[in-house]
Amino acid sequence: MKWYKYDIRDLTDEEYAYWYSLMNADKRKRVDRFRLIDDKKRTVAGEMLARKAIAEWCGIEPESITFAIGEHGKPYVVDLDVEFNISHSGDMVVCAVDDNPVGIDIEKIRPIDLSIAKRVCTDEELLYIFEHEPTNADFVYTEDEEILTWFFEVWTKKEAIGKFSETGIFNSIKDNKCCIQYFILEKYIITICTTDNED
Repeated sequence: MKWYKYDIRDLTDEEYAYWYSLMNADKRKRVDRFRLIDDKKRTVAGEMLARKAIAEWCGIEPESITFAIGEHGKPYVVDLDVEFNISHSGDMVVCAVDDNPVGIDIEKIRPIDLSIAKRVCTDEELLYIFEHEPTNADFVYTEDEEILTWFFEVWTKKEAIGKFSETGIFNSIKDNKCCIQYFILEKYIITICTTDNED
C-alpha cells in the first residue's frame, strides 16, 4: 500500500484545465455544479492525484486510466487489477493505492457541533472522546481541540473502515477486520484501512 497527499492550493489554472479535460462527462458535470472554486479544485485534484498514484503503482500513463463506478458507488479502474480510494477535507486531498481493498479518510480538525457524535459513535467511543460518560451538555458546538482531535480520530477510522468494506460508516471501530494506520498531519487527521501494515 502507498498513500499520497496533495494541497489544492498548489493546483494551477493550467493543471486544473488539463485534469478536468480528462474527466468523463458525468464527472465534469458534477464539477460544474459546484459553486465554490475550492469544491471544484478538490474534485479535480482528487482525480489528478488518483491518476498519478495509480499510474505510478501500475507503471502506466495517467492519461490511459479509465474510471467507473462499482455496485456500491465506489470508483474503480477499468481493466486494471488495482484498488484505490480518495478523500479530501479543507485544502488537502489524499489517495491510497494497493493491490487489495483499501479505504482512506482525511478530516481537518475544526470546530463542529458534537451532537453528531451521539448519532454515529458507540458508547465506548463516546467515553474515549469525552473521557467520561457524556451528558447532553457535551453534545454542543465546541472549539476544544483535544476533544475534536479524538472525535475526528474516531470519525476517520469509521469512514476508512466503511470505505474499505464498501458498507458506509462502520458501526464499531473495535469490530473492524482491517489494519488501521493513523496519522496527524498539521491540522489534519488521516486514517487508512488496509489488509496489512506495510507503508
